[in-house]
Amino acid sequence: MRTPLRARGLPALAAAVVCACGSDDRAGGRTTGATTAVAWAGSRDDPPDPPRPPAFEGTDGTWVLHVGDSFVGGPLAETLRARFESVGAKEAVVAKKSTATLTWVDDPDLDAWLARRPSLVLITLGANELYDSVPNVRARAIHTIARKAGAVASCVWLAPPIWRKDTSGWLQTIHDHCDPCLFFDSDAVLGGLQPDERRADGIHPNGRGGARWADAFWGWLEDHRDRTRRGWHLDPFVERY
Repeated sequence: MRTPLRARGLPALAAAVVCACGSDDRAGGRTTGATTAVAWAGSRDDPPDPPRPPAFEGTDGTWVLHVGDSFVGGPLAETLRARFESVGAKEAVVAKKSTATLTWVDDPDLDAWLARRPSLVLITLGANELYDSVPNVRARAIHTIARKAGAVASCVWLAPPIWRKDTSGWLQTIHDHCDPCLFFDSDAVLGGLQPDERRADGIHPNGRGGARWADAFWGWLEDHRDRTRRGWHLDPFVERY
């Protein structure tokens, strides 16, 4: 079942979706059968839950692996590192400039880091493939990377906040093939980065843009964490069928 990637006009924390093929137990493991764009975006139609205890209890001693291209480095990773440390978790950042899904799919460094058994894996890849006119040729690489990550931990694929129109459907391709990871639609949550939130190249987030991106993701992560379990198990709200 194929559903449009964007769900414009949604509340910030609701505008994220589950990767297409459904998630395993680490990502929630419940089936509800979404039928609308709002439901696909992971919003809740039922009354809000009762107030939760202080954020992210049960994360002391855990560690998070964040891998990807040059979008990982700088203010995104720095802001998230401080957030993770505030709840007793560590963040290991492995950022490689000018890399892509085809670079990472057979990267021994990725395999080595995953072998250390992180509690949560964040993947920030895709910016260097936005210009690909045939994105489906990379679908297998996306799926392989996501399956490797999802085999050891909960995982989230953070789509880059794009700086030009996605005419090839590249972000949709990531969304459709990154199961069992959840998909964080950065542009839908942020409403896009403004020109003054990017560096001089007009592409990479600057300090302000990167920090806003990190804060938006952190709020989403807090909303999706399954607090009945220790660590970083995630609840996708809905699961595709």
